[in-house]
Parts: sequence; C-alpha cells; structure tokens
Amino acid sequence: FKPDLIAISIRNLDNQSYLHPEYLLPDAKKAVGVCRAESDAKIVVGGGAVSVSPVAVLEYVGADFAIDGEGEIAFPGLVDRLERGADPSDLSGLVWREDDRIRMNPGEFIHDLDSLKPPRRDLFDNARYASEGGFANIVVKQGCSFNCLYCDGPTAMGRKWRKRSPAKIVDELEQMHNELGVNVTFFTDAIFNFPVDHAKEVCREIIRRKPGVFWVTTVSPAYLDKELIALMQEAGCNAVSLGADSASEKMLKILRKGFTKKQLREAAELLEEAGLNYILSMLVGAPGEDRATVEETVEFLEQRKPFMLDLCVGIRLMPGTGLVDIAIKEGVISADDPLMEPRFYVSPAIKDWIEDYLTEVCAPHPNWTLSHEE
Repeated sequence: FKPDLIAISIRNLDNQSYLHPEYLLPDAKKAVGVCRAESDAKIVVGGGAVSVSPVAVLEYVGADFAIDGEGEIAFPGLVDRLERGADPSDLSGLVWREDDRIRMNPGEFIHDLDSLKPPRRDLFDNARYASEGGFANIVVKQGCSFNCLYCDGPTAMGRKWRKRSPAKIVDELEQMHNELGVNVTFFTDAIFNFPVDHAKEVCREIIRRKPGVFWVTTVSPAYLDKELIALMQEAGCNAVSLGADSASEKMLKILRKGFTKKQLREAAELLEEAGLNYILSMLVGAPGEDRATVEETVEFLEQRKPFMLDLCVGIRLMPGTGLVDIAIKEGVISADDPLMEPRFYVSPAIKDWIEDYLTEVCAPHPNWTLSHEE
C-alpha cells in the first residue's frame, strides 16, 4: 500500500484534567513521525484538537497540512488539488508550510448541512468500536448561540445555529440501524433542546418513522418542559446530560450560563418525575469560587437523584473565551500562550483543599465521581 496522502484526525489535545493532566498531542506527533519514516506521502491533520491552535499544532506535530474547522468541504478540496498538482493555497481553513513559515486561511462554516453526504460509517469496524466502548454519534445541528465564560464552542462552531432537517436526521438514523445494526447513538449538539421548536420537530419525525435507535443528548435546564421531555422519551431518548456546571447562584452568573438555580432545580425535578435518567457534570474552580459556593453546590446535589454525577476541578483554558481574558489579567497565563498544552484556571480560594473535600463528598455515592481520578 503506497498512499499519496495520509490524513490523521486528532480529537483531543489533553484529557482536560487539572488534578491528573495527561497531554495527548505527543501521541499524534509520534504517529506523524511513523508515517513520515515509512512513506513519502503528504500528511494532513485535522479534528477538534487542531482547530484549537492550528498553526502551533501543525508546527509541533510536523505534518505538511492542517485543516482548521469543519473539513467536509476543505479536505476533499485539498485532495482534488493535490491529485491535479494544483496550488491548494486558496482553500478556506487550510494551514500549510511555505518558505519555512506556516500560513493559514480562515475557515468557513458549512451553512447547508443537509447538502453533505452521510458519513461512511461502513468503513469502520463498528462491532469492535462498540465492544471497546465506542458510541455511535450523529450531528443534529451545529453552532452555539450561548456565551458560557469558558467555552470555545461559539468560536469553533459559530454563534448561529445551523440546523439539519428532521427528515435528513431520521434518514441517517435509519441507515445506521438498518445497515450497521446501530441501536444507540449520541446527538452531538452543544445543546439539543434549543431552539425548542427544532428539537420537538426532530422528536416528532423520529416518532413518526420509528428508526429503531435509542439516543442520548445534552440539554439546557432553561429550555425543558413536560411536552418536550415526553416527546424525547417517546422518540427513544433514554438519558440526557443536563448542562449545569454549578448549583451556586453566584457561580451560574459568573459562568454566564443563562439560567438560574431555580430553573436548574425545576429541570431536574421534571426529569425525575418523568423517569428520564440524567447526568450532571459540575465544573469547580471558576473565578470567584470559594468554600461557600462549593458547599452550596454540594447541598443542592445531595437533594437530587442524578443517574451519574461528575465533579471536575479546574477549567481548561481555551482560546477566544472570556476565561482566558481573566487568566491573562491575573497572570495565570501569558498573552501569547497558544494554549496547545494544557492550561487551567482554578480559583485560588479552593486550591489547597478542594480535592480532599470532593473525594470525601463523593465517597458515600457510588455514582458520584471526581473527574479523572487515578
């Protein structure tokens, strides 16, 4: 096998654990090195990790090209130009080497998601993937109009929601089930239940056509009602991740979550009444976090009945976020840090005691975990 081009997708820069950090990019660099040693092929990298800091990542791993952002159009364009011997430097989202320096074109978002062909899942060993813990997934929409302090989603995916038609979504679910035997999948939206009307339309199309696939997704506490929960359950949703991050009124405002503690409680109560399993993930350590806010969150959690609860200390700093501005101002990082290597923000008021405290809090609850425990 003599490839002309080798493409490597890099999902994560690191494990996003402040307590037990693991830097993953050296593995990608090693993979590029192996390919380089065994082949004369051009090498291109892409994926979520690359898009965090494209120039720095390309330089570090040693590939010839990188694709910044969504690659469904840019990558085939690169393949076509290389095959024809044409100059690819006009491609949106392309990062490349030229005259001993790295150049980069800004990426563009794909506005008509329905125009894309479905993923070639048949090219993977799906049975092995599932047996080793893999989870099938499907894109319902892209983008995020919210403004969370720490999240680069709006920058990475755009602030405007780009929605797929319910018919196209269910077409893909049917294909996944009928051709590959997939019966459980994850809807990868940043938030499934906003816009609410689109979420309900998707559920109704699934109910009408019954593709035979159960699903899990992420929802915001601010946009849940009994009708939507009932539709989701009838459409095959068997669990949701309830995007909370904190149960402290003060911290919810600082994190810019867009909902109140009251709305979070009401959403959890609705899910518990409906019998729909929910997972809670809490981020501990944002600016202003102290013993009082941590204890307020723990007190709230003790009253709830989540299927799983994950407590994560420290927040990974991502380019283009409000938290990075705070971190620079406080001297946590330098202004020129590309944030390719793991950097975290942790409130100074909790650093010395938070790990021991949360370990003790989790001990009586078998379904509570301190994220990335060794």
